[in-house]
Amino acid sequence: MSESFSFDAKKAGAWRYVPALSFAAILAAGLVATVSSLQEVPLQKWREMGDGQKIVQGEATRMFTTQLNEHFSWSKTFAKFERAVRWNLARDAGPNVRVGCDGWFFLQEELTTFDGGAQNANARAYMVGQIAQSLKKQGVQLVVAVVPDKSRVEQQHLCGLHRPAGFAQRGDDWIKALRAKQVDVIDLYPALNSFSGERYYRTDSHWSEAGANVAAAAIARHLQSAGLVDKFTADLPAGAVKTVIAERMGDLFRVANLDGLPAALRPAIEKTATSTVAPVANNSDDLFGDAGLPAVALIGTSFSLRGNFVPFLSQHLAAPVANLAKDGGDFDGSATAYLHSKALLQEPPKVVVWEIPERMLQKPFKPSERAWLESLKQGKL
Repeated sequence: MSESFSFDAKKAGAWRYVPALSFAAILAAGLVATVSSLQEVPLQKWREMGDGQKIVQGEATRMFTTQLNEHFSWSKTFAKFERAVRWNLARDAGPNVRVGCDGWFFLQEELTTFDGGAQNANARAYMVGQIAQSLKKQGVQLVVAVVPDKSRVEQQHLCGLHRPAGFAQRGDDWIKALRAKQVDVIDLYPALNSFSGERYYRTDSHWSEAGANVAAAAIARHLQSAGLVDKFTADLPAGAVKTVIAERMGDLFRVANLDGLPAALRPAIEKTATSTVAPVANNSDDLFGDAGLPAVALIGTSFSLRGNFVPFLSQHLAAPVANLAKDGGDFDGSATAYLHSKALLQEPPKVVVWEIPERMLQKPFKPSERAWLESLKQGKL
């Protein structure tokens, strides 16, 4: 009995030194990293920090800290380590991404309320109404396609994430406001909601190829029913789409800063359809002329640049589509660029389809949007 107690006591005594040794190792590593980093500081900066007046005033200390931060050689390594620890211990994906279940990520922006959100949405409805009237005077029909939130369409994967109750009618209310202003608008939610498969990528803020195809078909059907285009093909032509299943890292990996981690320390990359869609040839050199195929110009956001949305839309219309959407364009970026361009004046299309995500309706106005709103109030496009 005494021998056993003596053995355990020795082990316990040895373990007492582990925290101290670990702390010493961390300090040593930090010292090595600091010395290595300071060697990268330019000589001119050392001379500036050595100025006597700056030393007395404390400015030299601030400059030293700044230079160390800028040249710290292990900063990326420590940042990756911190992201890995946050993800693996707490499933924390950072402030801009929320984690649902079964590998589903959601953009925090879709779950965030904004002060004055309803007023912002009403102001944007007014803007769209004014733009529709202005285009109509030029013989161009505006059709607005509202893209529902991923968190609304795929809400079964939220698994405890809170989507504000007031958002339930956000899209519907805005669509009603547009229709009250005689704007032709397509609500894409019914079509996406009726599709039985996954409509959005799991780790991306955009629709998947399946969702993009459903949305494209709904828009094409609407345009044909309204007499704005000549053709609509519900089923894609045989051989028009070649698909393989491949790994695809969504944009929310990047937003969450998880894309640079080793595979063992980050979420699994989803396997999804990745297709090549055959382009539809234009039979005329004049894309927007009467001699060409039905002329459709598309403005909007990154949704129009993901999931093969435009190639699918072109196939369903059996006609080319001029894609003028922009990544990161928000509500106004793509629209102002095209609507204020010479191309619209010189070669106006028959139809402008404006793709607008629901999540952008209530966001605070940027200065550029505010300026555009004031112009529209004065009757200027």
